[in-house]
Amino acid sequence: MNINSNILNIRKELRLNQTDFAKKLNSTQGQISSYEKGQVEPPLKIIINMNKIFNVNINWLITGKGEIFIQDCNGINVNHCSNVAINGFIKVNTNDYADSEEIQELLELLKEVPKSWIDKILIKLKKQLQAFDEEF
Repeated sequence: MNINSNILNIRKELRLNQTDFAKKLNSTQGQISSYEKGQVEPPLKIIINMNKIFNVNINWLITGKGEIFIQDCNGINVNHCSNVAINGFIKVNTNDYADSEEIQELLELLKEVPKSWIDKILIKLKKQLQAFDEEF
């Protein structure tokens, strides 16, 4: 496998046509077609956008090794990101640590969380807050 066929595999895995895939990557259908056919190598900007927008594992994209999609945010498991968000939210709401380093860490982590994960994190946060309320 090479990067060109891997781009095609990603697009098919996402069930997108070339036009929709291109729009999400701020590209054109013609450019996507030329990448997939191996006529042109994708620029670094496209590779980075695939990672940011679709959580594509860049190592897999280039080498074909590993998982197609990454399952973490900056090397931190998404469940850990959720737990940090939950703990930070509880501490802010109790005003115990409103200006703490933990809150700053939380904000930095949340900046790096892919948009596609925000809904998952919010759902988990709401469930945890309901459980927290029921405890007290």
